[in-house]
Amino acid sequence: MTNDIEALVRLNDAINAAENAGDLVALGAMIASRLAFRRRDGSLVDRDGFLDAPRPGERRLHVESVQVHGARAVVACMVTTAGTSTHNLRLFVKEDGAWKLLGWANEHAV
Repeated sequence: MTNDIEALVRLNDAINAAENAGDLVALGAMIASRLAFRRRDGSLVDRDGFLDAPRPGERRLHVESVQVHGARAVVACMVTTAGTSTHNLRLFVKEDGAWKLLGWANEHAV
């Protein structure tokens, strides 16, 4: 399980780096074939909607916790950009032995 936790922390770092760079090819490789994404404003988008609207920038990521449940995992993290912090919950699943992002819900940090 320790290897899974380390892999998920690295994957979240890679997601953050790809998002910052607007690297849609890298992001697409880390996302499952289906995605449910809830933006901070409450709007919902699917995988295509997320990848069709890149938002490059300078985000700082802080992983707060990683919980692994077999081939499923939940990562809680805080992302800060331009002085605004957003709490993220990310759901990952293993597909062909690799972790992929399946669900992602954001909200303003309190």
